[in-house]
Amino acid sequence: MRPVPLRAVVTDLDNTLYPWVDYIVPSLEAMVASLEQTTRRPRIDIIQSLKAVYARHGSNEYPFAIQESSLFHPYDSDFDSFDALVVRPAQRAFAEARRRYLAPYPAVRATLLALKDRGIPVVALTDAPRNAVEYRVRLLELDGLLDAVYALRSYRLPRNVNPEIRRRDAAGYYRLKQTKVIELPRAAEKPAPMGLRRVLADLGLEASEVLYVGDNAKKDMALAKACGAVGVWAEYGTYISAEYRDRLAVISAKSVTRRHVSDEVADPGLRAPPPRWPLAISSFAQVLEVLEGARWTRPGRAAPAR
Repeated sequence: MRPVPLRAVVTDLDNTLYPWVDYIVPSLEAMVASLEQTTRRPRIDIIQSLKAVYARHGSNEYPFAIQESSLFHPYDSDFDSFDALVVRPAQRAFAEARRRYLAPYPAVRATLLALKDRGIPVVALTDAPRNAVEYRVRLLELDGLLDAVYALRSYRLPRNVNPEIRRRDAAGYYRLKQTKVIELPRAAEKPAPMGLRRVLADLGLEASEVLYVGDNAKKDMALAKACGAVGVWAEYGTYISAEYRDRLAVISAKSVTRRHVSDEVADPGLRAPPPRWPLAISSFAQVLEVLEGARWTRPGRAAPAR
């Protein structure tokens, strides 16, 4: 029996199309350094107050964490000066670091262009909130290279926010122009099958006709298996240095880290390597080979730390 032809690619975003850890760690650290300088508050107080907000919103990219933090509630009575002297410098520090460090993995854009030339739809399925996802996809210059993005529901603008941000948001300034964006309920968070089943229904395809790519074996590959899609483990997305993992643990809320970062990594304290997914790739470019029929497996050993 001939294999069912693969007619679409569904891909995770974080640590699959771009290295999320490599950009979020220096960006958050730059923002905290700015807050230390403008407020003279202890670093530990700033970090813990921000992490509480990030955990509540499920994203380290929630851009209004400073004004929502309990540490800064005393400034609510004069938000304009607080915004000008504290919030905006911190946001600029975060944005500058993001501009330097946020970039797709090698060959991602070229592979997406090749898939478009072949008429293969590419859909992103992520556990991040829509607001953060749209802005990130735009900065990565992937708007239009992805046919659609399925993300969790967006966060609302808080009461205290720069009026210009509110005006731009209402005018659709932050929305993608070419890629369709669909919001999913929180219950669709992976490995729940709801999100992928919605994608399949919208594409009008059977799961066996879809290639699903993701870095997290416990979430992404479990989801592919549950729905019957061809799961391809983006093993390269697990190559995170011990230093960056340690820095991320300091700056990121644990619940957010679990959502964005795979734990399939070599651990000297483990006698046996963590379980691996059989069909693994070391570059997103190998998606093209899998679509052409390649079905290889890697040796059963843990991925080395980068």
